[in-house]
Amino acid sequence: MEDMSSYFFHMLYLAKMVHDSPRLKKEWPSFGSIPLDEDAFYELSLELAVSIFEDTSNYYNAGSGIETWVLSDPAVDRFCELCTRLETEKGLEEKIDPYRRNAEQMIHESFRLNSYSYDYGWRLSPSDRGRHCILFFSDDDFYGMEELPVAFMEILDGFQELNRQLEAELGLNKLVPIYPLRNEWKEAA
Repeated sequence: MEDMSSYFFHMLYLAKMVHDSPRLKKEWPSFGSIPLDEDAFYELSLELAVSIFEDTSNYYNAGSGIETWVLSDPAVDRFCELCTRLETEKGLEEKIDPYRRNAEQMIHESFRLNSYSYDYGWRLSPSDRGRHCILFFSDDDFYGMEELPVAFMEILDGFQELNRQLEAELGLNKLVPIYPLRNEWKEAA
């Protein structure tokens, strides 16, 4: 009996993740030509991690051996905008906004990776300079690359869900009919 590489199963898992995500499915219509080996697995993990958020930048500092990921997306921007609006309308302080705390908790839970030599942060506050983003830092000893696409996807899905909750609380998701509703309906002859 042949010993199957664990990378085979990890690649199947990543393929299923892409299949279940309409956003990723557009960019990855097929996995047909990808070989089932370790190098292809890490390449696929890296490419998927880069394609989850709309704007992902990846920087490597050779002097310190630190790789920095900057993850930005309209969903993150919308979250920050909705939180600021909620805080203004309800007179909440940023520190006690339950949605900001939920976002922080969601980021913490998503970045519980089976590796070490990494750290993360975020710039979601109006007082933070620059674009709102999630930050991920990894050292040369980081070996959890295969977990990053899943973690990034959980974070993006979490922001989309928090946005739906915020819009509902602010009353922004009211349905508006495309055409006026009639009280009288004609029956077919």
